[in-house]
Amino acid sequence: MKGFARAMMMAMILGAGLSACHENLDERTERECKEYTEKYCPAPVDANVISDSMTFDRGSKTICYYYSLRGEADTLLTGDAEKDIHKALLSDVMNAPTLIRYKEAKYNFRYIYFSSKNKGKKLYDYLFTPKDYTK
Repeated sequence: MKGFARAMMMAMILGAGLSACHENLDERTERECKEYTEKYCPAPVDANVISDSMTFDRGSKTICYYYSLRGEADTLLTGDAEKDIHKALLSDVMNAPTLIRYKEAKYNFRYIYFSSKNKGKKLYDYLFTPKDYTK
């Protein structure tokens, strides 16, 4: 799980292209998320994870990553397994150099995972705020 989150963050930064000089960070982030989704999604992250889209909500300053899980990953994990996913994603947010400008702007990062076999069923929903990633 750790690698795919990092890959998606890198792709967002590297794949988005150049921004216009007059854009502020919120405008740029919103545009880049939309462009990334239109250009690359849906995209397989690995055998069991598909990147569906990425959005930015200006009001809450939240970058949201939407994924679908399939195969053996398409199940709701509980207890220690679920905590391990949360911990791995938080570690990625805390350590990703590509997120520095967003963390400096105190953005939130949200990861939502849906089931592929049960369309519309949300399996996981993690929100990381500055309080979480500046520990």
